[in-house]
Amino acid sequence: MEPQFLTELSDATREVFRTMVFREVTEGARTGRTAVQPGANVVATVAFAGKTSGLVAVYTAFEAANEITAAMLGIEPAEVDGELPDAIGELANMIAGSFRTRMAAVSGETWAISVPTVIVGRDFYTKYVSDVQRVVCPFQMGPHEVLVELIVTRRNEQ
Repeated sequence: MEPQFLTELSDATREVFRTMVFREVTEGARTGRTAVQPGANVVATVAFAGKTSGLVAVYTAFEAANEITAAMLGIEPAEVDGELPDAIGELANMIAGSFRTRMAAVSGETWAISVPTVIVGRDFYTKYVSDVQRVVCPFQMGPHEVLVELIVTRRNEQ
């Protein structure tokens, strides 16, 4: 995985949390996992495509997703009522969008991004069957872990 990808993704994540969730996050050690099962009940993904293609995924426990949703909406966590999937999808969309903008500034590449997909449930994990590079970037938001994963397919050399 290109180091610039990880730097820009980390910076984008911290910026989005600071400006849209009004929370600071600290980054832990990155890992190259083959499947993510962090106890996450909520997963949001946004794909990107261009010369480089891939996916940005955000994983959180339900409690963290509820706190993020409340912070984004300016309400108490107990007041969240059905807005969680949209808010977490928008969080992933903002992280992916900021990452795309940052990468365009440093590499000149432009990418299209998809609409977010959000999964809320229990007892599931993600595993990608194609040949991809993946790195999980763990962040800590207070007592909550938020994982941001970058999955990149092989670059098309043209």
